[in-house]
Amino acid sequence: MLAFAATTLIIASCTPTKKDYDTVFNDPLLYSKTTGQLTEVITFDIFTPPVASRIYSYSHLAAYEVMAHGSDKYNSLDGQLKDYKNVPAPEKGKKINYHFASIMAFMNVGKALTFSTNTTDSIIGSLKQLATDHGMPEDELNNSVAYADQIAKFVLTWARKDNYAETRSASKYTVPNDEGKWIPTPPGYFQAVEPHWSEIRTIAMDSASQCSPPPPIAFSKEKGTPFYAMVKQVYDTITNMTPEQKTIADFWDCNGFKLNVVGHVMYATKAMTPGGHWQGITGIVCKDQKADFDQTVYTYTGVSFALMDAFISCWQAKFTWNMIRPETYINKYMDENWKPYLQTPPFPEYTSGHAEISHAAAKILTHIYGDNISFVDSTERPWGWKDKKFNSIMEAADEAGVSRFYGGIHYLHSIEVATEQGLKVGECVLKKLSMQKSGTASIK
Repeated sequence: MLAFAATTLIIASCTPTKKDYDTVFNDPLLYSKTTGQLTEVITFDIFTPPVASRIYSYSHLAAYEVMAHGSDKYNSLDGQLKDYKNVPAPEKGKKINYHFASIMAFMNVGKALTFSTNTTDSIIGSLKQLATDHGMPEDELNNSVAYADQIAKFVLTWARKDNYAETRSASKYTVPNDEGKWIPTPPGYFQAVEPHWSEIRTIAMDSASQCSPPPPIAFSKEKGTPFYAMVKQVYDTITNMTPEQKTIADFWDCNGFKLNVVGHVMYATKAMTPGGHWQGITGIVCKDQKADFDQTVYTYTGVSFALMDAFISCWQAKFTWNMIRPETYINKYMDENWKPYLQTPPFPEYTSGHAEISHAAAKILTHIYGDNISFVDSTERPWGWKDKKFNSIMEAADEAGVSRFYGGIHYLHSIEVATEQGLKVGECVLKKLSMQKSGTASIK
């Protein structure tokens, strides 16, 4: 049995009114809504968190390039990314609706990188129908669709050179026999997820190891050692969890494929990935801060780049150190009946993916909008969790990180290290890319 929480995937065509098609597509909420629809496709198709970050990054890049070519405020990333040169410019003399084309380019790449083509075709078809219903001239519509296709194909060609295909056929991960190393965990005992992800081409980082963390605390089974104390902290916290800690753990769980075991029955449930959660937060912040269409696309793109590089950076650390999970350690050396509050994900412990990607994303959002802004995170409504209010973006990132400690699946030290790692990744994106036409080497 497969349970899945989802909302309607199709953009409903509005009844034609006097509303001009320029107004219809120059709407940041439409872009955020379309991003949310791609999140639902990614969730339904069960992409792993690292792979989902890749889909978001390339889809938003295509949208950004179209937008930048029609804007006097934003730069193309031509020449700023690795081997990313000669981005097609629009043909002179042809009228293009850049907002419509931007969303179309986003969905064209999203369709190519996901599996549910019937759904993505429906979204694309609804966007075209929306343009027709609101009076977009046929030549402008055709020109816009053609340019969106051209940019999408360019981005997809560049995407194919990021080593993703090669990692699909790379040798399988061999679980280390050394004591203190990661091994598959219950209930599914799944093999390691994306063990070769550090081989994927980075976006802004020079390499996967640019923001590497220091070595983890030395493994030990002995009481009184730093490692044992670190594990005991997890054990004691989960054994005596408060309702608030459980709520925090549940809210940020974002387990894309959770295996549920009830007696002799096993079934899976889906949820959006951690990156998808931060895509939702990005849309909320953009709306609250009244960002226009162009700034909204720019914000999503910067956040997506940070997410993708953060996953690459984090996975490089995970499969360098192959740290044992709390569940394995506790069951083997402390209490064979102990269970974490959340289901342990199938990859090594050090460092925390949630903490790193959340702080990388928060670094971008804070740079653009400041950190002294409160917002209500409603991204978890489809999965039954109540909205949560945060006083700042970094407060949300901090809670996302510590949620994995409350879930019993990470050591607190790994979360603290990953927090610094994520901030460094975000800073790398900020320093490397010049997206606004301000003359400074900054995303802002």
